[in-house]
Amino acid sequence: MRKIKNLLLCILSFNSIVKAQINSEIKLFSPEVISNGNVFGLTISPDGSKTYFVNSFGGRKKLQIMQSEKVNGKWQTPKPAFFSDQKFREIDPFISPDGNTILYNSRKSPQKNASDDKDLDIWMVRRSKGKWGKPFALGEINSNDNETYATMTANGNIYFGLRSDQKGYGGNDIYVSRFVKGKYQKPVNLGYPINTKNDQGNSYISPDENYMIFSSDGQTSGFGQSDLYISFNLNGKWTLPLNLGDGINSEQNDFCPVVFNHDTLLFARSEKTGDHLTENIYTGTINIPFLRALATTQPISALHNTIPEGDAYGITFSPEGKYAYTTKSSADRSVCEIYRLENGSDYHFLNPEKMDIWQLTPNVSNPVISHDGTFALLRISETGKDPDLYISRKDVQGNWQKPVPLPENINTSVDQYYPELTAENHLYYSSNGDVFYSEFRNGQWQDPSPVKELNTSNFSESNLAVSRDGKWLVFLSNRTGVYGAYDLYLCKKTSEKWSEPVNLGPGINTNAMEYQPRFSLDNKKLYFTRSVFTDGKRQGKDQVMEVEISDLLSKWQLPSLN
Repeated sequence: MRKIKNLLLCILSFNSIVKAQINSEIKLFSPEVISNGNVFGLTISPDGSKTYFVNSFGGRKKLQIMQSEKVNGKWQTPKPAFFSDQKFREIDPFISPDGNTILYNSRKSPQKNASDDKDLDIWMVRRSKGKWGKPFALGEINSNDNETYATMTANGNIYFGLRSDQKGYGGNDIYVSRFVKGKYQKPVNLGYPINTKNDQGNSYISPDENYMIFSSDGQTSGFGQSDLYISFNLNGKWTLPLNLGDGINSEQNDFCPVVFNHDTLLFARSEKTGDHLTENIYTGTINIPFLRALATTQPISALHNTIPEGDAYGITFSPEGKYAYTTKSSADRSVCEIYRLENGSDYHFLNPEKMDIWQLTPNVSNPVISHDGTFALLRISETGKDPDLYISRKDVQGNWQKPVPLPENINTSVDQYYPELTAENHLYYSSNGDVFYSEFRNGQWQDPSPVKELNTSNFSESNLAVSRDGKWLVFLSNRTGVYGAYDLYLCKKTSEKWSEPVNLGPGINTNAMEYQPRFSLDNKKLYFTRSVFTDGKRQGKDQVMEVEISDLLSKWQLPSLN
């Protein structure tokens, strides 16, 4: 595989880079007026004229719900919310999609004149004929445990968090109470994959129940203490949660999400210093269609047992689409041999044939064919030596010739592997845990330079693939936020630079390792290999996968979100 760099966790600072998930800069919401370092849990009325939020006073000993109105485009000085009882700690207000109901959490007892400070319950206040009624506790839902962060759909269903030692998957789970014939039903645990042994809560549910954004901690794909995830409802089943990325999540607690006007995400972030909590509200434009495409991609096996399942890894194509090439290996990778496959209808591969002319040593892999089909690049390793890149050209009859090493400005004393070629024969390749680029000019590859947009100092990047039109790039990394040992990341070409990488999500990436990506000739499919490695050793089998990616690429940045 590759040499793994120092795996010390890097400290990821908050950034405002525009990414495909957010399509805007993340900013403080109403600095100083509302976001003053002591606020969280904000909600906005459907018409955008009123907001309610929590004043935390720098901790949790006192919690008070506030309200503010927008006048001439500016939020006014906050005051205590009209429904809030200041004698009790109250949090997490939420305005229903129609604007006529407010949910919140209170430690107030529903018993008249009670003075105790009980567990958190869900309370509701309704508006009828333009007038707000009195707040009341939702007895059908509340229990002796803490109910938190309740949100409501258009049909009245309520999603909320519940911390209980008696039931559930972990410390805090997400539940739903459905509104049927005017009554709230017994709450139901949403189950896996939403709830896990870790804490899940703070769930914002879209009005149509098509997606949910929630907070979770302890996940391998997390960036900090608590991150925001999104899951989509597909015919009643929730997709594997997708981390919203380091453009939104940080090394701190990110929580209390709400979406306003279909695409504006608001959320809270807190940082504890001693006994003091610094908490603010942030906002940015979120790309829901792109996130949905990320969360719902489903790879399938590509080789269909053309070569015995588990014996082959990696794939590339001849430019006319007639052939595919893959690597057949022994279990310990001591023997790697390239096979050519006939490309049948709908990318079903047939008649594997070993490429003996390329087999200079027992270990040859990573083939890539030039766009004009006149030459191939290969990774070839001699016993006891790091691998180098070789070139095999075709003669005038179209037959492949014996490979020869690339020049010394490409091949060095360390490893070179996984070459990729552009239409102009510019070369990308991997070496010592970084990705390099060499321009092809006057018939020669120039001195390479590292690809700064992709490489990091503390993690490993390699296995880069470029789409045939040159607009997209996928590569491998083990940086913070991965779902497994190594994940695949996607970038788009913008102004001659590659964009900030986006993790391809839990539909493609798993707790195994996904690597060796390659685009199909029409850019509609992404191919990659999935393997399980433990302590640098492969466990079980390799599997070459394919996934439709055209829908995902088309939703990278929608015109309406620019």
